[in-house]
Amino acid sequence: METASPERLSAIAAEALNSQDLGSFFVGDVACALQDEEGKIWTGACVGGHLGLCAEQSAVSAMVSAGPPIVRTIVAVWRDEHGDLFVLPPCGRCREFLHTMSQRNLDTAVVLGPDHVVPLRDLLPSYGWHAERWSPHAASSGPTSET
Repeated sequence: METASPERLSAIAAEALNSQDLGSFFVGDVACALQDEEGKIWTGACVGGHLGLCAEQSAVSAMVSAGPPIVRTIVAVWRDEHGDLFVLPPCGRCREFLHTMSQRNLDTAVVLGPDHVVPLRDLLPSYGWHAERWSPHAASSGPTSET
């Protein structure tokens, strides 16, 4: 199956919007569409407030019920009070969530606008395990007590 265009994926995400005011918070005001490695498209919506389930997490949750958590392309959208549609970047927690689901998701195409698509790796400050030895046995180049 071919990769869905950013326009098509954004339109599918927009169809999943179902904003509901539950008094102290909103649900469904941000929606996500993602395409998995097999080409199937999954959607999800956020559950706001103290529950804190993002639309991206909701879509990935739906996807993993049927297969591996490998995301080819992802987009999240929100519609303002005038009806204008906006593409939203994934929050930091969702970026790390996608990365944690699979190292292969570092190559996920993240739609940030009509002509703006970047790999997930470009949205993470650092990925992978990075450790440098800081040994008390290493030679010191700092000041000594012998002066």
